[in-house]
Amino acid sequence: MAEEAIRIVNKATQQGIRLRLLGGLAIRLHCTVLDFCEREYSDIDLIGLNKEKQKIISLFTTLGYIPDIPFNTLHGYKRLKFEDQENDRHVDVFLDHFDMDHDWDLSHRLGIEQYTLPLSDLLLTKLQICKINEKDIRDIITILKDSSIGEEDSPNIINIEYMAELCSRDWELFVSVLDSLRTTMTFVEDLPLEDDEKSLVQGRIRLLTRQLIDHPKTAQWKLRSAVGKHLKWCQEVEQ
Repeated sequence: MAEEAIRIVNKATQQGIRLRLLGGLAIRLHCTVLDFCEREYSDIDLIGLNKEKQKIISLFTTLGYIPDIPFNTLHGYKRLKFEDQENDRHVDVFLDHFDMDHDWDLSHRLGIEQYTLPLSDLLLTKLQICKINEKDIRDIITILKDSSIGEEDSPNIINIEYMAELCSRDWELFVSVLDSLRTTMTFVEDLPLEDDEKSLVQGRIRLLTRQLIDHPKTAQWKLRSAVGKHLKWCQEVEQ
């Protein structure tokens, strides 16, 4: 499945279409110890630009995929689905926005990594899940242990300044991310990691948590914070 995902992105790039991977397969491409992050992947998740939607549809048609016409008719303004029935492959393409438990614009984030979203966004797509499971936690830990921390957008860098800035404008996202970081911290000791890897991950969770908390918040964030969890803060979309 990973080879097919790379083939799709390469074909898109050759045609001047901007497509990048997200989800488990994207994280696998950044994983240095496959025994820790390898698993069965049920589909290929990508994100592209809404303005290139027709080009994306044509691309997948030429690659042998069949569009999910009922789904695409209803949701094609933000998301597309395709199937390769012969090889049992399913492709999900987000357009501009990542819209799951939380929603944010990624249309300006597709030129940083060659094949995937930037690591900071990949990490956020996992941390934004309101009810994370062990698979999500292993993905989070993979990113934290196998990447570098920084405050700029570069390949293989988790830009914690970008993450803090995004969460400083969105209280609901901020809360889900912090909750997921706390949950991940409780799992670290029980996972098959070396002691130095556990210490590294725990240190990075503390660093990211502190960065998110300390970053100055917007007026809108403060207003929503005053209401707190009395109002629903998460869509809880099935992942």
